[in-house]
Amino acid sequence: MNPKIGLEIHVYVDAKQKLFCTCPINLNAKPNTTVCPVCTAQPGAKPMLPNREAIHKVIKTALMLNCKINHALIWQRKHYDWPDLPKGYQNTMSGSYAVPVGEHGTFLDVKISECHLEEDPARWDPVTGCIDYNRSGYPLIEIVTEPDFTGSAQVRDWLKKLITTLSYVHAVNKNMGVKCDVNVSIPPDYSRVEIKNVNSFKSIIKAIDYELARQQKEKSHQHTRQWNDAEQVTKFMRSKEQALDYMFIPDPDLPVVEITKRLLSDMQKQLPEKPEQKHKKLLKAGVEKTTAEVISTDLPLSELFEELSKKLQPTTVANWIRKELLRLLNTLEKDFHELDIKKEHIAELLELIEKKVVTEKVGRELLQKLAEKPFSPKEHVKKQNLSAISGKGELEKLCKEAIKNNPSPVNDYKSGKEEAIHFLVGQVMRMTKGKAKPQELKWIFQKLLK
Repeated sequence: MNPKIGLEIHVYVDAKQKLFCTCPINLNAKPNTTVCPVCTAQPGAKPMLPNREAIHKVIKTALMLNCKINHALIWQRKHYDWPDLPKGYQNTMSGSYAVPVGEHGTFLDVKISECHLEEDPARWDPVTGCIDYNRSGYPLIEIVTEPDFTGSAQVRDWLKKLITTLSYVHAVNKNMGVKCDVNVSIPPDYSRVEIKNVNSFKSIIKAIDYELARQQKEKSHQHTRQWNDAEQVTKFMRSKEQALDYMFIPDPDLPVVEITKRLLSDMQKQLPEKPEQKHKKLLKAGVEKTTAEVISTDLPLSELFEELSKKLQPTTVANWIRKELLRLLNTLEKDFHELDIKKEHIAELLELIEKKVVTEKVGRELLQKLAEKPFSPKEHVKKQNLSAISGKGELEKLCKEAIKNNPSPVNDYKSGKEEAIHFLVGQVMRMTKGKAKPQELKWIFQKLLK
């Protein structure tokens, strides 16, 4: 039986102001400089009406997660006593008497229990005791999944695609990071252990792996733990609290937020197609199933595919996106929309490859250069004389030279070691700076060495 892993994901809304005041969101501000009586809970201060931009973007998020949208949203006071919470409670759309913005959704085969909006507490340093209220009141979206994950690798890939999708539609700001409460339980008892406030992708993965190993060694009961990044372990915090411990009550200072059918309809029209719709389009275009799955789950790449395949062969575009572009993005640890690569330049590059003007090796080198700065691949190939070398005469001459200079692999090939021909092909590829076609060279060598 597999483990059960569920996530409570907190991401920051891509907004300009805090949730209940007009203080700006500025990550570079000095501590306690973007604050006011509302977000520091001064006596007599009342919240303003909630940030319209934040409301719209949590709805957009819920729609992208295929959630059912609720039309009357009640703000709750979630009470707890902690230094980073000056009011003594947090305003949230979750709790005993609330309905979430969205519920019963799904994203890439993982069920979404709910999606709601809440405010972020201040930043408290338990070592120094200092508190920075700049962050107090930042709008947060919480996404709660069902325990559909079975391992850390699955969590990592799914989370990356979730954040990429939501940042691409400008619902969340991925540069502000992600916070996650991770719920882990293993058979046969499935006693749920919650790991609170894990603050990075790497820590989320390490916390899951550690907790799975710990629960396999020792019998566990339902409780809450914290992740210690310095020691790379989870540590006991408290017995699992219940909703009653938070004393949820509707906030008398904040009105019900009404979501109209017209607003939902307008927002639906603004959103791109979802991954499942992109997947069908890719298959219809003749793209291989696995490649279609990889591209359709990355919204920026799937939209790039649609634009490029209007003028180029869909299979050429799909294969280059999956193999070469994704390899480059993984190396750089970036998403496509974070790079300064113009789509028309990628189109030029793929056209050169499709027409066999350049070899695939040269194409890969050009793609690497495009990630560094924009330029026209066609003009660059012309100026640098990078066009593929073809023609039997010139290539045969180079192959004969390679045979003359490399007697050992030649003898190996003649004695039956057919893989030795790859060394000879590599020699000519180096001589031509990657401008020869490997298959053509292989054919010439086989003919000369017969």
